[in-house]
Amino acid sequence: MPQGVDTYIPFPRRVSPDADRATAGHLVWPSSFGLLRDLDAVRRHARGGYPELAGRFHPSATGADLDLGVDQQSWFFLFDDAFDGSMGQDPERAKKLTHVVAEVLEAPSPPPPTRASPPLALAFADLWERSRDGMSERWQARAAANWHAYLAGHVTEAANRSGGVGPSSTGHVTLRRDTCGVPPILDIAERLGRFEIAERAYHSTLVTTLRHLAAEVVTLDNEIISLEKEEALGDNNLVLIIEREEHRSRTESITLICDMIRARTERFLALERRLPQLCDSLRLDEAERASQRRYQNDALRTVMRGAHDWQQHCSRYTS
Repeated sequence: MPQGVDTYIPFPRRVSPDADRATAGHLVWPSSFGLLRDLDAVRRHARGGYPELAGRFHPSATGADLDLGVDQQSWFFLFDDAFDGSMGQDPERAKKLTHVVAEVLEAPSPPPPTRASPPLALAFADLWERSRDGMSERWQARAAANWHAYLAGHVTEAANRSGGVGPSSTGHVTLRRDTCGVPPILDIAERLGRFEIAERAYHSTLVTTLRHLAAEVVTLDNEIISLEKEEALGDNNLVLIIEREEHRSRTESITLICDMIRARTERFLALERRLPQLCDSLRLDEAERASQRRYQNDALRTVMRGAHDWQQHCSRYTS
C-alpha cells in the first residue's frame, strides 16, 4: 500500500460506540450461509475489520441496526473476492452469478433456500429482506436499482478483463462508481437511521451530484490504497491507467489522483452549502429537512471519511 499519501478528506472521524460489540459476533451471519468454508476463510474474514468499517459508515447505528450494516459489508467483500479468481475473467460466469443474486430484487419475498442456490445469493436474499423492512416502496425501488447497477458493473469489469480491454481513466472512474458499493451503503444508511430522504430531494440535481462526488472520492481514494493488490492481480487500476495514458511516473500519477480527490471534496463542500436553499425551493417540511441533514451527515460525509480511515490499516491492503 502506498505510504505518505496526502489525501484530503476533511470530515470528522466518527465510529459507532457499539462497534466492539458487533465485532464479537460478526462471523455468525456469513458462516450460517456457508460463505466461510474453512478456518483460513474465517481467519481472513475476521482480519478484515468489517464491523469497524460499518461502524464508521453508520456511527449512529447500534444493536441490530449496526449488525445489518456489518452484514452488508461482509457480503460486499465476500462477493468481491469471488471475482478475484477465474470468475473475474469470465463474463458469462459473472453474469450467471449476478443474475441469480438480482432475482432476489424482483421477488416479493426471498426465495426459499435450495441446494442449487449459490451461498452468496442466499445470503443476499436475507440481507435484502432485512434491509427493506419498514422502508417505503419508493425507497425499495431506488435501492433495487442501485443494486442492479452494482451487479451489472461486475459483469462489465469481467468482460473488460476477458477481452484485455483497458478502459479510459474517465470510463474507469464511472464504472468503479457503481462497483465500489457506495450507493447501496447510502441507501442502507437511511434504513439504519430510521429515516428516508424526500424523493424530490434525492432525485434533485444537487443531491445527485453530491452523491456522485461522494462515490468518486471513495473510489479514487481506494484506487491509491488498492494499487499494489490490483497490480499483483493484473487488474485495472486508475494509477496504472494514468501511467499508461499520460506517460506519468507512479508518484506523478498518485499525486494527480490526490488532486482529483481534493477537487471533488472541495466541490462537495461548496455544493452542500446550497442544501438549505434546495430545501426552501422544494418546500420541504421540518421532518423532511431533518432527514436531509441526516442524509448529509450520517450517509454522504461518513461514507467518505469512514472508508478512508478504515483503509489505512485494514488487512485487505496491508498484508
